[in-house]
Amino acid sequence: MDFIFTYHPLWLLLTTFLSVGLTSFLYYRDELLEEVSRNVKWLLAICRFGYIWTILFLLLGIVLESFEEQKEKPIVFVAHDDSESIAMTGDSSYYRSDYVDKLKQLGNNLSEKFEVAEYSFSDGLEDGIKKDYTGKTTNISTVFESIFDRYTNRNIGAIVLSTDGIYNTGSNPVYEIARKSYLPVFTIGLGDTNVVRDIRIDEVKHNDIAFLGNQFPVEVVFSATKCEGETADVAIYEGDQKIDGKRFNFSSASEQSRLEFQLKADRTGFRKYSVRISAVDNEFSVKNNIANFYVEVIDGRQKVLLAEQGPHPDINALRFVIGNNKNYEVENKPLGEVDAVQGYDLVVLHNYVPGNPVIDEAIDRGTVPILFIVGISADTRALSAKKIGFGGRGSQTEDVGFGFNPNFKEILISPAIVQLFSGAPPLNAPFGNYTFSSAIEILAYQKVGNIQLDNPLIYFTKKGASRFGVILGEGIWRWRLYDQMKNGSTKNFEEFFSKMVTYLAVKENKDPFRIQIGNEFSENENVIVEAELYNQSFELINEPEVKLEYTDEEGKSFESFFVRSGSAYRLDLGKLKAGLYNWTANTVFQGKNYSKSGTFLVKEIKLELLNVQANHRLLHNLADNSGGKFYLPTQLGELQKEIETRDDLVTVVYQEKAFDDLIDKKWLFFLIMALIAVEWFIRKYQGAY
Repeated sequence: MDFIFTYHPLWLLLTTFLSVGLTSFLYYRDELLEEVSRNVKWLLAICRFGYIWTILFLLLGIVLESFEEQKEKPIVFVAHDDSESIAMTGDSSYYRSDYVDKLKQLGNNLSEKFEVAEYSFSDGLEDGIKKDYTGKTTNISTVFESIFDRYTNRNIGAIVLSTDGIYNTGSNPVYEIARKSYLPVFTIGLGDTNVVRDIRIDEVKHNDIAFLGNQFPVEVVFSATKCEGETADVAIYEGDQKIDGKRFNFSSASEQSRLEFQLKADRTGFRKYSVRISAVDNEFSVKNNIANFYVEVIDGRQKVLLAEQGPHPDINALRFVIGNNKNYEVENKPLGEVDAVQGYDLVVLHNYVPGNPVIDEAIDRGTVPILFIVGISADTRALSAKKIGFGGRGSQTEDVGFGFNPNFKEILISPAIVQLFSGAPPLNAPFGNYTFSSAIEILAYQKVGNIQLDNPLIYFTKKGASRFGVILGEGIWRWRLYDQMKNGSTKNFEEFFSKMVTYLAVKENKDPFRIQIGNEFSENENVIVEAELYNQSFELINEPEVKLEYTDEEGKSFESFFVRSGSAYRLDLGKLKAGLYNWTANTVFQGKNYSKSGTFLVKEIKLELLNVQANHRLLHNLADNSGGKFYLPTQLGELQKEIETRDDLVTVVYQEKAFDDLIDKKWLFFLIMALIAVEWFIRKYQGAY
């Protein structure tokens, strides 16, 4: 134990001098104590000196530093697989009852010597050992990731992993345990490793969106084991109506095959289809012989016109971005051949020159959204006269880089895109005496070297009922190549220009009541709905109550109310079963009814049904690579004995510093009070008061 002084230790000398001085002043030649013996006087002086010195000593702010011994038992984790594949075996009843009880008993027995933490896992880690077996996916690596992250710097002793070894999401768990190579993993092999007689649908490949009147392909990937010489019918149904079907003969004991179908989109909306494969005799499971899928049929896409002065790689780069977006249809024409802009949702003008009356009128009246790419051969004097946000003229060009404007909030640009374009090759931009309107919204400024100029590089403005976008420079194709060079893909380039196209082409929403909900969810994903309500001043409010009613495919209706979140509304419907849902949201504000309706899809997940053959080889690898052992469910007693006798699972003893203020010690208070009481009693007894 050590003393830590708040003030310099020399203050102790002053404390002693003050205590001696005050004691001497009170007891030297005290007339009331003239007849008291010398020994009694010394006793009184010692009491007086003792409590005065102690009080002054405590006022110096002394801190006691001590070391406390702490013992931490090894933590043994018991993690049990709660995914659907466990219940797909012939021993499912055993895993639902006796086995889980025995696993919990193992944890209780180990808790006498170790600290035991019990978990269940499928796509994530949850507290406690469960036996529902409803997990739609299995991620074994999440067990190790979660334990290593949650219990950093703790005495992790061992992990007991109870699973069939089948994982269909996440990384290979063998790589994950390499983070803690000294940590033993004891695996319990559940399930059946034998190959079963089974036909299963592995995957249904299809477009998420189809267009009315068109045909769209559907590819069915399926496999079979122990079905050599068998014949199966593969058919596609919509409801109970068979649309198409084919027959397939299995020629080997284990094979994977695929068949392609062509379906016609004959009406709009979400369409539910199912692929069904006929069962064979003595098949292990028929649950994986059917797979549902949904296709949204829409009545046409938004149309984008690329109008160019001449062939240019910029146009090719934009055509690639827009053409890959399933919501847009792109068309390319020379400027002089554009005979109409009606029917287009966005027009891109590359190096505009006047002369086409259709385009000139569209610019003057703002009848259609336009994106201008103003390069070295654009007529900037003519554009200046069109009043699209800049004025002036110039006959020279310069290379300018991208300087992001962080105050632009209309489009969310990720930091990765900003970083990419900030280092990308410069654009070739017009240079001259230009001025810019104060009404423009600047997304990016021009940058020369490391100096950011006040002139915009990319900005937006409004004319008539349409938005205009202006890129003052050509050479955006270099940005695409730079993205490919830096990241191995053009994902950032595509995301940036897709957002620009969407921002310009989307029609402004002036509806005071808005609902935001995704079109598709997975059945292991929470369905989140958000709502906004605006008053006549277009201010966000959330005083009225908003109700959501939704109906599943069976016609069963549900009703929920939104929760106020900030100035808007939010509703978490939780995880819903797979299927198509129709919804309607309603509210009443100032006596007026507002209503929105739509559809969303919850996709089913059948990953757990695709493979039911236990992978005990993986579990052996996990155990061998970590210094643990592999056990069967009937060997839990041997597992317990092995863990309890391991030499490397030891209690960690360490010392921990503790700091206490000396003034907080109660015994010092009682000491001071005792000295004062003794002095008072003796003086009273001697008649000195």
